Amino acid sequence: MAPLTVFVTTWNTGLQGSKAQSQDLTGWLLPVLHNTAKDPELPEGVVPDLYAIGVQELLPVHLALAGLSRPVLAALTSRIQSLLSAHATSLSPNKTPEKYTLVSKSSHVGVALWVFARDKTMEGRLGKPGTATLGLWYGGMGNKAAVGVRIPVRRGKDGGWEILTFVNTHLEAHDKNVPRRNAQYQNILSSLIFHTTDPLATPTQVFDTSHLFLLGDLNYRLAKNPPAEGLKDGKASDDVLTLEKARAEMVDSDTLRREQREGRVFGGLREGDLTRFAPTYKRIVGQVEGYSKKRRPGWTDRILLASHTDPPHLFSPQSTLDPIPAQAPQNTTSIAHFSSTPELTISDHKPVHAVLLLPEVEHSTPAPHLAPLLPPAPSPHPPRPAATPQEILLAWKLLGTLLDRLVGWPWCLAVLLGAGNERTGMGVGAFLAMIWGIWWSGVWSA
Repeated sequence: MAPLTVFVTTWNTGLQGSKAQSQDLTGWLLPVLHNTAKDPELPEGVVPDLYAIGVQELLPVHLALAGLSRPVLAALTSRIQSLLSAHATSLSPNKTPEKYTLVSKSSHVGVALWVFARDKTMEGRLGKPGTATLGLWYGGMGNKAAVGVRIPVRRGKDGGWEILTFVNTHLEAHDKNVPRRNAQYQNILSSLIFHTTDPLATPTQVFDTSHLFLLGDLNYRLAKNPPAEGLKDGKASDDVLTLEKARAEMVDSDTLRREQREGRVFGGLREGDLTRFAPTYKRIVGQVEGYSKKRRPGWTDRILLASHTDPPHLFSPQSTLDPIPAQAPQNTTSIAHFSSTPELTISDHKPVHAVLLLPEVEHSTPAPHLAPLLPPAPSPHPPRPAATPQEILLAWKLLGTLLDRLVGWPWCLAVLLGAGNERTGMGVGAFLAMIWGIWWSGVWSA
């Protein structure tokens, strides 16, 4: 069968910050979709088979900790589905109606992930999905978290089953907390456990998959202040050579790449060329260009991937050092498009998105539980950690949920009674207004 096209995007909406505002959060998808459709490097009229959409800081922290994300998720799911279907229809030469169906969604506090499938190409090819959630902050709280969706996909006509896993995460902030981010990543490897209703499937860890896509606000910054030339978003009038040189220098000081080269995190994962766009954080809300002087800039918003067909040379120390990673061969997943959307100015982050092409399968695996898996982490990375026992995970999740509510509900009450200030973010009244706005815009566009 034809290659599989996967569209992956991540955005920290910034709704936990002091400038939180009520808004239709789906508005950010429109410029992303339109800019991607106009990319001359992509085949004309390409329509993704799968969309994986991840957000962080989905709503203000006090509302998220109180467990009030469910109405936001419900409203956004319907709205996003409508947007994707309408966009695909617009790309059709004859405007043939297209439809996307929600495969699965997963959320924890302010981190959410949706996976949608195109009915025309994916109907009848998907197995039973699995989900996973994990609080990563102290005591299992969900202020920092990871969520995942795992999907079996029949890639061949009669077989060729593979497992696709999507993980969206929000790791610890601030320059000094690199070791804490590293520890949270290791916690994801050991404790983000996927469950499914498939009787043949057993609980599995993140890397027990054929393809892995890890996205989110990973919060790794630059190790030093960057040259001013590299912080421009890039225009036709800019000196391209100067811009590329500055960006290459910045990638060399990227702490995620450094920690990966030294074998501490992200073993066996790769990403696109970061020099294609300026660092995504910390941007000035309301401006296309410019950075806040309160934080050191960085490519905090990332999309990493791995496929069972990836050759070892993609993960050599030199590959993770080079601004432009080694090109993937034709028989493994390629990054057809990788970019950011600086025009979006309602957050201190810029969204990042990628179009990934999975080649035709060369195996005939007859069932999902027999699908090929990713290899062990390459040197110098140590073996991946064993799974955390189920009893410990359950206790950790119960404690985290209890702490979330003990903090979230009193905080909501304080904001509702007017005891909060600008830095507490959006109040309950604005939260309800946001839900109404999302629902009403969906009805109006239907």
